[in-house]
Amino acid sequence: MQSPLRIWKGAAVAFGISVALVSAGASVQAHGLKAAPPTPISLTLPSTPPQGAIVLFSGKESELREMWIKRYSTEPAGWVVKDKIATPNKSDIVTKQEFGDAIIHVEFRCPKEGGGNAGVGIQGRYEVQIFNSFGQEPESHNAAALYSQKAARINASKPAGEWQSYDIFFRAPRFDDKGAVTEKPRVTVIQNGVIVQNNEEFTGMTGIQYGEFKEMTKTGPLILQGDHDVVQYRNVWVIPM
Repeated sequence: MQSPLRIWKGAAVAFGISVALVSAGASVQAHGLKAAPPTPISLTLPSTPPQGAIVLFSGKESELREMWIKRYSTEPAGWVVKDKIATPNKSDIVTKQEFGDAIIHVEFRCPKEGGGNAGVGIQGRYEVQIFNSFGQEPESHNAAALYSQKAARINASKPAGEWQSYDIFFRAPRFDDKGAVTEKPRVTVIQNGVIVQNNEEFTGMTGIQYGEFKEMTKTGPLILQGDHDVVQYRNVWVIPM
């Protein structure tokens, strides 16, 4: 398996990231001492889709029709698009295209009322949670968690009503020549320019698959959750790796 640093270096070239991976905690752990609390590790990320990105939504209603469908159907996505913002109508949407290894960029805004419960579903199976978690301790159902599996290493959430971003570096599961899983999927998540998940493993499918997908696979669609709270989205794009 590749080291996190090697994965980062390869992804940084494709993504145009200015990377500064410096952690005093890592040095402390190497000497067998008690690790310091996690500290923010910030990155400079592009604000527009890099070369090679597949733009799934940039604010055009036509993109929802061309790139997305309503989940569990072949119907149009049906979300409302206004001022380059997509607002859910109590339904999830799913991409027509499937992805394997990928960098996924999603911008979202939690409502000021309610929990802001939503999520980004990778391959239709693995959820990076969206939630209004400003000022809260990280836990496995709060923002940037691998839903119900792994809390964020640090809380990087902004207050409800402000735009936030996830940049998700996803490594799909690996299989042997008989189709058996040899490596489970892994993910690094950057929330608002701060590393909140660092090369963490999804131990299995999360709740977002709703029993729809029982097995791991090489590729799968992207889901934006909209069947809970009215979390709005803009600027969604993917770089296949």
